[in-house]
Amino acid sequence: MTSSTAPGKNVFLLGATADIGRALSERFVRDGFDVVGTGRKAGDAAGGGLPWIPCDVGDGGSVTRAVQAYAALSRPWDVFVSCVGMMEPIGPFFETDFTAWERSVAVNSTGQLRVLHGLYPHRRQGQGCHVAFLAGGGTNGPFTNYSAYCGSKILLIKMCELLDDEAPDLNAFILGPGWVRTRIHSQTLDRPEAAGKNFERTSEFLQSSSGGTSMDDIYGCIRWCMSQGREVVGGRNLSVVHDAWRGGGAALASQLRNNRDSFKLRRSGNPT
Repeated sequence: MTSSTAPGKNVFLLGATADIGRALSERFVRDGFDVVGTGRKAGDAAGGGLPWIPCDVGDGGSVTRAVQAYAALSRPWDVFVSCVGMMEPIGPFFETDFTAWERSVAVNSTGQLRVLHGLYPHRRQGQGCHVAFLAGGGTNGPFTNYSAYCGSKILLIKMCELLDDEAPDLNAFILGPGWVRTRIHSQTLDRPEAAGKNFERTSEFLQSSSGGTSMDDIYGCIRWCMSQGREVVGGRNLSVVHDAWRGGGAALASQLRNNRDSFKLRRSGNPT
C-alpha cells in the first residue's frame, strides 16, 4: 500500500472498531481522510473497507506487531486518535486483584502511549501532527471504586502537557466527551454493588431519553482542536460538552492563547 498523496489526511485511529472509534472513523472518511484503524482481536473490523490492524494495547507484543504493520504501509500519519478504554476492575483498590488493575492502567493509558511512542518515527515529517486522547469520569474529583480508570485518564491528561512541552511538532490534546452511549457502561451495570452511586447514575442515563454527547460533537471538537493547532490547544484538557468551541470558538481560543495554564492539571486555591 502506498503513502497517501494528501498531506494532513492520514489518520491512525486506535480502537476504530466500535462505538466512538467507529463513529470517528466514519466521519474522517466522509471528510476525505485516509484512515487506518485498529481492533483488539481477530474478527474485529473497522468497517467501510478501512485498512485494519489488530492491536491489543494491554499486550506489549501486540503493540510491537501493530507498529510494525503500520510501518509496512509506508503511510506517514498526520493525525493519531485513541479511543481505547475500559472501566474494569471496579471496586475498592485494596480489594481489587492488582494484576487486573495493572492491565486496566495499561489499556487506559500506558498501552496507548506505547503505541504513540512506537508510531512517532512514522509520522509525517516536516510539519505539525495532531494527537488526540479521550479523558473520562472522575478526573476533576473522586471517582470511587474506579481507581485504575480514573488514575489512567489523569496520566493521559498530564502526558498531553508533557508532550506539548517536549515535542514541538505535535499538537497533543485530550477531550472529555461526557456521557456517551457506548458499550463501556455494561462493565458498570455488571458490578452494581462495587460501582455504588455510579451504578445508579449510569442506569438513569441509559434509561433516560437523553442521547448523551453526540458522535458529531466529539468529532467536531476534535476537528476544532486540529484547526486551532498547538498554539491554542496543545497540552490542554478540553470538555466536548462544557467548553465553548462551537461556532468557531473565538472567545475560547483567545482565552487559551492568553493563559498557558488554562485547562491543565494545576493546584488551585492558593493566593497568587
